[in-house]
Amino acid sequence: MINRTLVEVVLAAATAAWGPRAAAPGVVTVSTSRGEVAVAVRSDRGHPVLSAPHLRTALPMTITLDGDWADVALGGQPFRFLLDAPLFVHAGRLVPLAGAAYLHDDTLFVPLQWLAEYVPRVFREAYRYDFLAARFEETALAPTVRTGPAARPAATVPAAPPAGTSSAAAARGRPIAPGSPLRMSHTVVVDPGHGGVDPGNPGLYFPRGLREKDVTLQIARVLRGELAARGISVQLTRDRDTLIAFKDRARRCDGPCDVFVSIHVNSLARRRGYTDVRGFETYFLSEARTADAQRVADMENEALRYETERDAALDDQFAFILKDLQTNEYLRESAALADAVQRHGARQHPGGARGVSQARFAVLSYARRPAILVEVGYSTNRGDAQFLTSPEGQRRLARAIADGIVEYLVRYERKLADGLP
Repeated sequence: MINRTLVEVVLAAATAAWGPRAAAPGVVTVSTSRGEVAVAVRSDRGHPVLSAPHLRTALPMTITLDGDWADVALGGQPFRFLLDAPLFVHAGRLVPLAGAAYLHDDTLFVPLQWLAEYVPRVFREAYRYDFLAARFEETALAPTVRTGPAARPAATVPAAPPAGTSSAAAARGRPIAPGSPLRMSHTVVVDPGHGGVDPGNPGLYFPRGLREKDVTLQIARVLRGELAARGISVQLTRDRDTLIAFKDRARRCDGPCDVFVSIHVNSLARRRGYTDVRGFETYFLSEARTADAQRVADMENEALRYETERDAALDDQFAFILKDLQTNEYLRESAALADAVQRHGARQHPGGARGVSQARFAVLSYARRPAILVEVGYSTNRGDAQFLTSPEGQRRLARAIADGIVEYLVRYERKLADGLP
């Protein structure tokens, strides 16, 4: 009975250590043959992290920054962290985390969860972590740094399939994340709205200097991490402040792509009570059925004026595409995707639900897969603006959107298995 109680206490401590509201230790002691080092724990983003350079003074580590990635080699084992996303890659597989690695003042911070949980699993006879004492210790079998370059893990995202190969067929050969409800791998294209010379709406209540294009990119990056943690391959139409033509955004969702999601922030023109309107809304491509849906479509389509090679026959394309969609499965699937994302998103949004709507969005008109546009809130509402620009708000939104996408993909897989249209 005593042993069982001790085990339960340790497991509870291990689980609670990574919760966003859990009390993380202030310091972790790292004890190795190099000496004993006290490493301060930061929790300013809701999860405990450690300075990687500080850890390197006591552990056989090397650190390399590579764009959005940070490569940490410990004892010759390569761990590849996607910055600002709660995951890392090791031995060819994605490993989800409760919090992300990130850069602060050019210093890399890695999750304590990685050091305390995962490293002792990889080096079973070399390291151990005492949760109760917040102490990381090496044994006599601890590894040393290899002098040669560490090999990177096998790529987790395969090359595009040959032309004519369906995404479902191609997915059968891809790895699935452990514990995932999905049975096939999937690719999602996430589109951060606006960018470059197109700032989107100015963001009445956003912090100074922040505009719609900045917030959509921030949320899209977090969403990329949430989807990747669920074993879904993700492509961003843009990963920096640049303008991408509408036709080039949706056309990224081609070949093995299964879903296209465009992220935007809503706003209202000055009028009586306009700052009181708030909430989460999801759209799919069809004729607008309400004046408000038409307003949103007109606002988002205004970005066409920034494109230097605008298609003059766009209105004719709309008519053709909409007619074609009436008998196309993508209309039904887009509606189902929008419903799933809307339900999950509205549960997390403090402004509540504004429902699923239809409108003629230029960015969706080029999609040849289920495609939706998400208005994540109103920059003209103070509460929404604070939520959309806070790290916690962005995490909650990204998780909700990812959950909605997964729910849709699970249902779609069942339809494929049952042979349903």
